[in-house]
Amino acid sequence: MERTRDQLIRFLRERDSCSAPELADAIGVGQGAIRRHLDIMAAEGLLHTRLERQPRGRPVTRYSLSEAGEERSAAASYSRLLDRLYPALAQLSPEAVAGQPGEKVIERLFDRLAEDMASEYAPRVRGADLGTRVEQVIAVLSDEGILDGMTDEGSSYRLSNSCCPYRSAAKGTRAACAADRRTIELLVGAPVSQVMTIVDGGECCEYVVVKEGMGGSSG
Repeated sequence: MERTRDQLIRFLRERDSCSAPELADAIGVGQGAIRRHLDIMAAEGLLHTRLERQPRGRPVTRYSLSEAGEERSAAASYSRLLDRLYPALAQLSPEAVAGQPGEKVIERLFDRLAEDMASEYAPRVRGADLGTRVEQVIAVLSDEGILDGMTDEGSSYRLSNSCCPYRSAAKGTRAACAADRRTIELLVGAPVSQVMTIVDGGECCEYVVVKEGMGGSSG
């Protein structure tokens, strides 16, 4: 059974910020027990807290994941990333890496990883039209922590992810972000622009897919 703390981290990752009563209702645990968990997690640096003023009554404390909390929630994503990196590395030929600087090798490694992931999920993305494929891509990549939402903006689709699946890796190399974009692009079958990233200070990671027959750019 999932521990209460793990439930709290997962729920805050999905909902951004919540009050103790909201979390208690969602998880089915008493508010007193939830507040004790939240206090401990805040003391450990896993949560940010802020007071939200109400039209009436006392301000409400709202909780959200800190960077450390996001890293804790991303443990499964890191595990999957490590499982994928070794096969991707094994596929790189000696000629592809010989004499290349480390940064270039990492870029090629993550590009190989993107191609492998796209090949893995391609059988589940079979929509005849772009909109259907976008919906299918969000469905298959949500478990990977790469996408969790989409907005139809008329001439384009804006895909988003509210929580970076591997922030530390993305800070070390932008190849990680580029691999996510490339994976989406290969699965969607249309050009994808990355217009915002959490690691660069954005509120979320965002990607834009211009609809077929629509010119210009968005972002």
